[in-house]
Amino acid sequence: MKRKFNIIGILLLGLVMLLAACSGGGSKESGGSSSEGGDSKSGSDYPKRNIEILVGHGAGGGTDTFARQVAKQLEGSLGVNINVVNQEGGAGVVAAQNAFNAPADGYTLIGDAAFPITTAAGTNTHGLNDFTPIARFQWDTYALWVKKDKYKSVDEFMKAVKDNPGKVTVGGTGSLGMDELTVFMLGEAADVNLNFVPMEGSGEMHAGVLGGHLEAMVDEFGPTKSLAEDGSIIPLVVFADERLEAFPDVPTTVELGWDLTDGNERGFYVKNGTDPEIIKALEEAMKKVYDSEEYQKYAEDNYLHLREAWLNSEDFTKRTEELIEKYKVIMEKLQQ
Repeated sequence: MKRKFNIIGILLLGLVMLLAACSGGGSKESGGSSSEGGDSKSGSDYPKRNIEILVGHGAGGGTDTFARQVAKQLEGSLGVNINVVNQEGGAGVVAAQNAFNAPADGYTLIGDAAFPITTAAGTNTHGLNDFTPIARFQWDTYALWVKKDKYKSVDEFMKAVKDNPGKVTVGGTGSLGMDELTVFMLGEAADVNLNFVPMEGSGEMHAGVLGGHLEAMVDEFGPTKSLAEDGSIIPLVVFADERLEAFPDVPTTVELGWDLTDGNERGFYVKNGTDPEIIKALEEAMKKVYDSEEYQKYAEDNYLHLREAWLNSEDFTKRTEELIEKYKVIMEKLQQ
């Protein structure tokens, strides 16, 4: 009997060891996952669960609609749900902070347009120290707009500014954002003193111009499309290198000798420390979306096709670095 129990003990010990080997730390192929539903740090099996895109701006705005358009198409490419979450505050700073607090695993992204500006201003304390740009989708185009028949040309407008220094009002959305920087840079380039008036949104700004409360405004072509098409407002100058086909008679800043072509640059960012394979997978999936017929139609319908915008992760990172340094100098002048 004693021998029989020894044999049974040996068999049981062997079974325990076999089970331990099967359920242990995983193989190289599995990336060391502790369970089937666990997250691997390797990009080879990414994504395994839903992705969140944090947008630091309100629903319905340019950055929000852009992020939702891309997310909708990315879902089909990546095979998971992608949730866009609006987290307003600080022109994207709140969303950046929450993304920084999340794991560096590629499941929390930022969709933003103000990243270089908030970093330059110091309100986004993380910047490129903590985030990697994945891809740029949009490089929007600004124009200086006035009510029809208010001014016939940009020369006439600038003469009025010079005759009334600091009194000609130019509206824009928000304070210390892209609109205010654009007005300040225009004033520097043209050597005039413009009076920037911050507005809560495009609707209030458009009403200000149409109602005569603002002399002019800076805005992109998408939000002004309907007013431009019915002739309520007209652009005096486009912030670009070349004239636009849709507005062939409107001069550009460059041809007037003003080195000013800045516009909102919308793209996606992910926390530093994310596996490079995951960043590459996101970049490649986003490029497919950008090149798709559906996205290009969306861009054209919203006047976002006026200049080539795509930048991959490496080029977008370099561009962001350049803009941060540029806007730091402008912020210092603006706040003097």
